[in-house]
Amino acid sequence: MAARRGTRVVAAAALAAAAGACAGGGGAPERHEIEIKAFVFVPDTLPARPGDTLVFVNHDAVPHTATAADGSWDTGNIPANGTKAVAVPAKGGGDYRCAIHPTMVGRVDSPN
Repeated sequence: MAARRGTRVVAAAALAAAAGACAGGGGAPERHEIEIKAFVFVPDTLPARPGDTLVFVNHDAVPHTATAADGSWDTGNIPANGTKAVAVPAKGGGDYRCAIHPTMVGRVDSPN
């Protein structure tokens, strides 16, 4: 009976640790949608972790890109009414812009 109780305690501790990891941001990668409307990224700032997916949806009638300022990722051309996805790199977030329309800017912030 004592061995079973010990097993339950270990199992309960493992479940608690896993729950804590998920609550602390160590969970599964998330999908974030960023809309492009009237030459603006919406939202223009987004918290996302490395490994998360950023999905850019272009509602404008012209193509756009989403290009990291440091060059670590780039959607390439996103056609009018098109969608492109990229993963947040291991180093985390940062500024991005449309390479075609450089006044369009956004930011991916890595949460604490």
